[in-house]
Amino acid sequence: MSELENKDTGSLESAKDKKKREKAEAKEKKAQEKREAVMAGGTGKKKKKKFGWIIALALVIVIVGYSVVTSVIAKNTPMQVNTVEATVGVIEETLSTSGTVSSEQSKTYYAPVGATISEMSIALGDEVAEGQQLVSFDTTDLEMKKTKAELDASVTANSYKSSEYKSNKNQSEYNEATIGLPELKVLAEQQEQYVQGLKYQLEDEQQQKKQKLQDWLGKLNQELDTQSNKLEEQHDSETRKSIQEIIQNLNNSIRETNNQISDLSMSDELKEKQRLIDAEQKKLDDMNEEINKREGKETSSEAGIADPYEKQQLAANTQSAQLTATEAENELEKARAGVTAEFPGIVTKIATVSTSKDATKGGGLLEGATVAEGTELFTIESNKQVKVGIEVTKYDLPKIAIGQQVDVTIAGNVYEGEVSKINKVAAANSQGTPVVGAEVHIKNPDDSIFLGVEAKLVIHTAYAENVITIPVEIVNADKQGEFCYVVDNGVVTMRRITTGISSDSMVEVKEGLKEGDQIVYDVTGTIMEGMKVMAVPMGGGMAGQTMMETGAAAGETEAVTETASEAVSQTAAGEGSSEEAGGETETAESQAASGTLGSENE
Repeated sequence: MSELENKDTGSLESAKDKKKREKAEAKEKKAQEKREAVMAGGTGKKKKKKFGWIIALALVIVIVGYSVVTSVIAKNTPMQVNTVEATVGVIEETLSTSGTVSSEQSKTYYAPVGATISEMSIALGDEVAEGQQLVSFDTTDLEMKKTKAELDASVTANSYKSSEYKSNKNQSEYNEATIGLPELKVLAEQQEQYVQGLKYQLEDEQQQKKQKLQDWLGKLNQELDTQSNKLEEQHDSETRKSIQEIIQNLNNSIRETNNQISDLSMSDELKEKQRLIDAEQKKLDDMNEEINKREGKETSSEAGIADPYEKQQLAANTQSAQLTATEAENELEKARAGVTAEFPGIVTKIATVSTSKDATKGGGLLEGATVAEGTELFTIESNKQVKVGIEVTKYDLPKIAIGQQVDVTIAGNVYEGEVSKINKVAAANSQGTPVVGAEVHIKNPDDSIFLGVEAKLVIHTAYAENVITIPVEIVNADKQGEFCYVVDNGVVTMRRITTGISSDSMVEVKEGLKEGDQIVYDVTGTIMEGMKVMAVPMGGGMAGQTMMETGAAAGETEAVTETASEAVSQTAAGEGSSEEAGGETETAESQAASGTLGSENE
C-alpha cells in the first residue's frame, strides 16, 4: 500500500520535481566544470575542504532521517478519498433536439370550374382569414352553358314523356286485347263444338225420322202391290170396290209419306232445334269476330310498346340531360362563389398559369387566365394548428412516447408542446442514417410563429420521485453491467447497480444502493477495490487538501536530497586552493543550509 501511495504522491508532483532536477543537474554540471579547472590549476585550503566534508555529511544525515520519518507516517495513515452520499430525491429525464415548424392543417386549392379568373386578391406569404374570398371568376360562358343545358334537358324530358305516353297507350290497348283472349278462344272452341253437336243431333233425328218414314213408305208400297194383285183377280163388285178403296187409301198414304219425307226439316220440333242451332252459331260467330278484332289490336299495339331496354335508355338519356343541366347550374354557382379560405392561415404557394395579360401579382396566378377545372391554384397552411417535425434515432426512440410534454422554442418564444405522432417506419436522413419521424403539436400557438423555421425542443421523457440518485460521472460499466465503488467500513468495495432514468448530471439507481451509502467520487481511475481509505464527503475540502499535502511532503524530501547531493559534489571537487574556490564552497554550503530550512518551513 505504501508503494501505491508513494507512486500516487510522486505522480502528483512529477512536473515540479522535474524542474528541480533539471536545475540541480545544471548547477552540478557547472560545479563540476569549476572543480576540473581548480584541479588543473593549483591546490586549495585543506582546512576549508575538511570543513566542507563535515557540513555535507551532516546534511546527508538530516535528509535520511527526514525521509525515514515521512515514510513511516505515510504507511500508517489511510488515504483520504472524496465521496458523495446516495440520496433520495426527484429526477427528470429530458431529450434536447431540433426540428422544423410546419402546419398541421394544409390545403391545396384547385379551380372548382373551368372559367376565366376575373380577380386574384392574394400574394405569396399573405395571411388570410376564414371565409375570405381569394379568387373570383367570369361567369358569362357558364351562364350560357347553364341555359343550353336546361333547354336540352327539357327537350329530352318531353320526348321521353311522349314516348312513354304512346307506349303506355299501346300497352293499355294491348292489355285490353289480350286480357281474356285465351279464355275467349277457349269459349269459342267450346261453342263451336256445342253448335256442331246440335247439328249432329239434328241430323241424327232427321235421319231417324226419315228412316221411319221410308220404312213405312216401303210397307205402304208393298201393301199397294198386294192389293193391286188382288184387284186383278176375279172378285165380285163389292170385293173389288173394297180393294180399290184400300188401294186408294194406300196411294194417299204413300203420297202423304213422301210429302212427310220431303218436308221432314219443316217439322215444328226440328225447326225449334234448328233455331237453337242458329242462335248458338250466332254466338260462335260473335266470338270469332271478337277474337279477330282483339288479335288485330294485339298485333298493332304490340309494335308501339317500348321494350324494357328502350325505356331504360330513354330514362337514362333524360336523367343524363338533367344531370348535365344540374352540373351546369352547380358550376355557375361555384363560379359565382369563387374560392374562399376554409380556415385562417398563410399562403405558402401560388401556382402560375400562362396568359397573354400582364401579371397583377408577381409569381402568382394571373387575372384573366383561363383555367380548367382541377387546375392547382394555391396552398394555404394554418398558423393556428402548428406542429414541429423531428427525427429520432434508434438510441432515443425508446424514450419517446405520444403524450409527452415538450418545451418548444421558436424565434426566442417558448410554447407548450406535446408529442402527437410517431411514425411506424424509419427513413434515411441526409447522412443515410435510419431515423424515425415524429411530430410535436404546439398547444398555444400565436401570431409570432413562422412556418418553415427551426425550433428547439426539450422533451420531458421521464420523471421519478423518491428514488435513489447519484452523479452520472461516477457510474462505471464493464461486460457484466454497471457498478460503482462505495466505502464500506473504511474499505473500497465494488457495488453492482441497476440504473433507471437519468438527467444531465444525475442518474436513478433502482437496485444496488440505499440512501446514505458513501460512493467514491473517483474520475481518475486510481481507486482500486480493497483499498483502505478514509471517506471525506464532498464539500468539506479535506480530501483534496490531504492529497496536496502528501504530494508536497514527497516533493520536499526529494528537493532536500538533491540540494545535499549538490553540496557533497562541490566539496569533493577539492575547492579551497584559492579564494575563488573557497567562495564557491561557501556558496554551496549556504545553498544547502538555506534549502534545508526552506524545506522544513514548507
